[in-house]
Formats: sequence, structure tokens, C-alpha cells
Amino acid sequence: MNILRIDSSVRTENSKTRELTDFFFNELGKYVRFSLVHQEVGLRPPPIPNDDFVKANYTLPAQRTDRMNGVLETSDKLIDELLNADRIVLASPMYNFSIPASLKAYIDNIVRVGRTFSLEENGNMSGLLGGKKVLIITARGTMSYRKDGALASFDFQENYLKALFEFLGVTDIRFVHTEAQDFGTEELKHKNFGLAREELKDLASVW
Repeated sequence: MNILRIDSSVRTENSKTRELTDFFFNELGKYVRFSLVHQEVGLRPPPIPNDDFVKANYTLPAQRTDRMNGVLETSDKLIDELLNADRIVLASPMYNFSIPASLKAYIDNIVRVGRTFSLEENGNMSGLLGGKKVLIITARGTMSYRKDGALASFDFQENYLKALFEFLGVTDIRFVHTEAQDFGTEELKHKNFGLAREELKDLASVW
């Protein structure tokens, strides 16, 4: 099994998503053998696509210059990692109701016509990542983003990531959230973190 791990937290210490993801892989190793590719988006974000990127991307591959191919080199490498992975584990803290800017830069590098989705002459689009499983591990500051919470309508993290992977053709998407990690009592933080660990432990045995 080939697994791509994507970390997007800017923290190197006290990162709940990193800690939970480490825990999940330790548990998963008890049940299956896997090879792992680690993409460190949070600490080493890919370049933000610019005008040169857009021009190269929308030029037919056979017509691209060496310079255009160079502009797309990082993007092509990231996409190759995605295509080679059987499963994807994405660790994403919630920053300001959504995802880290570095993760958005990563996404803008991997969503490309002809590589991760196809565009038909009639305008229909189809994702090219079908058959893969995606696990998304998140950390959130409060519990208010739950469906019945005061900030439920501000959750642009889960909704966006779910729509993104569905657009790319993935139908097996699982979220594990740990909540109230910034603005909860110590008891609540510990309880919610423990619940996320238990959920990941159970998932590791069947994933």
C-alpha cells in the first residue's frame, strides 16, 4: 500500500494534527505494511502559482517550452505523488475558519486539467483520482463549528476539502476532528483529543 502523508500545520511543537497523524500511522502499522511519502506543506510550502504557471498549464504539453516545463516541475512532482498513492492522509488545522495558506498553495498546484481532472468538449469535468481513500485529520479551536454550533456556517474547512476531493474523483473521504484545542478548558481539550485518538485507533484496524 502506498500512502501520501500531507502535513499543513505551521507548528513544529504542540501541533495537534501532527501528533494525531503520528499516532494514526503507529496504529496503522500494527495491521498493514505500507510505503510512505511525506509532503511537508506547512513548513515547506510549494510556490504560489503565478502568471507564468497559468500560461504553462494551459499550453498543450507538446507545445510547452523548456522554461514552461520548468515552471510546472514542482506541480508535476506533487501530482505524481498523488497519482502514485493508494491512500492519502491530510493533516489540516483550521486557521480563520478555513485551511492554512500553505495548503491552499499546494491545492492550487495539484488541481490541473489533464492531470487530476479531465475536461470534455461539452464542458463536463471528471476527477481522475477515483479509487483512492482520503483521511483528513483536523484540529479546531472551539466546538462551535459542529452542525448545531454557533459557528457552523463558518466551517469553510471540511466543506471545502470534501468538495475538492469529490471534484477530483474521490468518494471515500473520512474526517476526524479534534475540537476546543485553543479555547476550551484543559479537561475539555484532553477529552476531545482522546476521542480523536480513539476514533483513529478504530479506523486504523479497518482502513
